[in-house]
Amino acid sequence: MDHLQFQIGNKTIGNGAPCLIQSMGDKKTTCVKEMVEETNELASCGLDMMRFSVLDQADILALKEIKRQVSIPIIADIHFDYRFALGAIEAGADKIRINPGNIGGDSKLRIVIEACKKKNIPMRIGVNSGSLNKYHGKTSSKADDILLALDETIEVFQEENFDHIVLSLKSSNPDDLKEVYEKAYAKYPYPLHIGLTESGFSTLGTIKSAIGLYPLLKEGIGDTLRVSLADDRIEELRAAKTLLRLAGRRNDIPDLIVCPTCGRTQVDVKPISREVLSHLDHVFKPVKVAIMGCPVNGIGEAKDATFGLAGSGKKDLYVLFTHGKEIGLYPKKEALEKLYALIDAF
Repeated sequence: MDHLQFQIGNKTIGNGAPCLIQSMGDKKTTCVKEMVEETNELASCGLDMMRFSVLDQADILALKEIKRQVSIPIIADIHFDYRFALGAIEAGADKIRINPGNIGGDSKLRIVIEACKKKNIPMRIGVNSGSLNKYHGKTSSKADDILLALDETIEVFQEENFDHIVLSLKSSNPDDLKEVYEKAYAKYPYPLHIGLTESGFSTLGTIKSAIGLYPLLKEGIGDTLRVSLADDRIEELRAAKTLLRLAGRRNDIPDLIVCPTCGRTQVDVKPISREVLSHLDHVFKPVKVAIMGCPVNGIGEAKDATFGLAGSGKKDLYVLFTHGKEIGLYPKKEALEKLYALIDAF
């Protein structure tokens, strides 16, 4: 089946375009300064789109100001009142996310569709496992229940001749995702947004997300992605980038290997590896970097790394190496400067 491709602001989605990473503001949208700073910092680390809740008229005004100060597309998240969707469209939102089940019925949905058509703004719609309502148990599987519910909504869009829609079929259970998204990919021509509705704190949430999302990404399913974590948004972005790299969906994401350390280690690996990670957040190339604790396993085990640092066995001195070959021995500050120079020149 040919899948649709269209624009969301300055980004292209669907039909072979790179899978876009999105996140969501973690404060009220009226906290404009904080939301602009967070969005711009994440954008500099590779975020493609940012979503904001629109709960009232003040959020609409804030959305307009945020749009003016950021460079990536912004998505307005709307529930319960279709008028907020209309206001967000006028405020400059690049995409509207609605829940058709709580927007006020088909008549209100059609009004929002017409407004999106006039501005050429895509809309994300969807059904999740917690909002099946009358469709729960209608078929022999939860996946088919979800698609049945989605069919009813899509019919409205088809009647309005509007096909710039992104489908979301999320669940909080990673085991639910594979069947429903595989079926949706085969059935519909629309781009798919993949993710869990919620997953938990950083490590636990990332594991749950990886279990559900990695198999889909390997199959080429997923046009936008969010790893929803109860954590700092940079952790969401790092997890999403890692999944895309491991699934072979992106080839411009660095790989960082960090030794877990042991009693042989004479350098403090954790702080320096965090510094390197923060540097790599802003690097967009397939470089593999290793931070290892000691010379016993360091250079040898990380010989496939493009560049790396390893503890020398002497306190606070690091071996700088490339592909298993030593370059030199340096104190921390100089070692980092030389490592960053090599990475940036790679």
